[in-house]
Amino acid sequence: MMRAHLIIFDCDGVLVDSELLSCRCLCEALAGCGIEVGVEETLDLFLGRSLDAVVEHYQGLGRSIPRNFPPS
Repeated sequence: MMRAHLIIFDCDGVLVDSELLSCRCLCEALAGCGIEVGVEETLDLFLGRSLDAVVEHYQGLGRSIPRNFPPS
């Protein structure tokens, strides 16, 4: 019997709902840019999408996003 050298646990959504936490952080970062958006809307619009998609979305609406978005 082979002995395992590595075990990978995928706990995304099992122990912590990281998507919800990520969208909450995104809401806070956007608020810092003067864009007020709720968590539910953020989940609907950006779940599984890149930060580039967020910037493109708001630029398409005529909203400016700073170059250093998200702030560190």
